[in-house]
Amino acid sequence: MKRGLQYYFSKQRMEIFFLKDCVQGFQGEIRIVKPGFFEKFLFPMALAYQNLPGYRRRLLPNLDEEKLENKIQRRKDIKLFQQKIAGIHLEFVRPPKFSNPALLKDPIDDRLIIDEVQQRFKLQITKNHLLSMVNKITTYGQFTLQIENYYSPELQDYTTFQITVVTKKPIMKVQKLIDEVSTKDEQNKDESKEKLDQKVVKQAKEKETQK
Repeated sequence: MKRGLQYYFSKQRMEIFFLKDCVQGFQGEIRIVKPGFFEKFLFPMALAYQNLPGYRRRLLPNLDEEKLENKIQRRKDIKLFQQKIAGIHLEFVRPPKFSNPALLKDPIDDRLIIDEVQQRFKLQITKNHLLSMVNKITTYGQFTLQIENYYSPELQDYTTFQITVVTKKPIMKVQKLIDEVSTKDEQNKDESKEKLDQKVVKQAKEKETQK
C-alpha cells in the first residue's frame, strides 16, 4: 500500500468524491474508480478526494444534495436519450412495381416514417422535424434522414439527429415463388419422362405383336 493512501475498498477499486464539476463527475458525487486513476489524475488535479468518513462533509460544507441528485438524474436521462436516437433504424419490406422492378410498388412517405418513429421509439416527431425528406422514397436501398429542431425533455433543449431507413424486397415471398416454379418444372419433367417411357413401351409391344 502506498504511503498517504488508505484504500477504502481494495487495491483494485476505491471510493472517491469529486471536489468540483468536471468531465468525470459532479461536485460531491461519489464514484468507484481505480486507485491508479485517482493517484495519477484526479488527486493531482485537485478534482477528487478519497471518500473517508467525514471528509466529504468537511471539504464540501455547502453542498446541495438535492441539486446534485437532479444533475445526476439528468445525466442518466441524457444518456438514455442518446442511446435511443442512436439506434433508430426503420426497415420497410415492399414488393416491386410490376412495370419497373427497381421501384417500390407503394412508396414510403413522411407520414409512414413519423408513425413508425412515434410508435416504436416514443418520439413525438412531426412533419416540421422531417424537412430533410423532400420526396417520397420510391427505390430500394438505405437512406439517412435528419430530424431537425426536436425538443427533448431529457436534454431540456432542441437537438438534431439522424435516422436510417432501409427498403427491401420481400425475399421470402420471391424465394417461395422461385421454389414453386422450380417444383413445377421438376414435376413437368417427371411427367414428360413418364409419358416418354410409356410411349416406348407401347411401341415395343406393337412391334412384338407384328412379329
